[in-house]
Amino acid sequence: MDTHDWRAQLLPLIRQTNVNEIMTKLKIHQSHGDDDESLDVQKISKSFEQKTYAGALSQEDYLQKISSMMRLIDCCRCRWRAQLQPASRQRIVNKILETLRRHIPYSGQEGLDELRQIAARFEEKIYYSATSQADYLRKTSLKMLTINGQNTVANSMPSNFGPSETGSASGAQV
Repeated sequence: MDTHDWRAQLLPLIRQTNVNEIMTKLKIHQSHGDDDESLDVQKISKSFEQKTYAGALSQEDYLQKISSMMRLIDCCRCRWRAQLQPASRQRIVNKILETLRRHIPYSGQEGLDELRQIAARFEEKIYYSATSQADYLRKTSLKMLTINGQNTVANSMPSNFGPSETGSASGAQV
């Protein structure tokens, strides 16, 4: 069988399914809600599939290379997480919690518990979207800076602005 015969027999639907599977695996590495990043992931996935398709000697070779790529993505995604100790993650949650406590009004134990849950969800979302420990720490830092920045903007408003005018839950006192 020459190299063109197997390509003619490979349905476009199979190729698109492979692109979609690669995209799904790569999307785990991206930040949520970033359209530019989604387009990049789509381009990378399609480019890899096209290059694999063009360079494969047979359908078996093509499928084997696609499978190898997906296993590699899975392996890289998980390796750094195994090295991160649960105590380190808990310290990060505690830092996020402290940042939230400084910037978000709460009352009583119930309010504190709610902030603790929010901090844990932030950390978990960052943990599973990060591609490496450095990315995890970067995203965590950015989240805490965002929380700090939102408070800074609210505090920089003139003191005669009420809560409804600043858009802040805590708002400036009149």
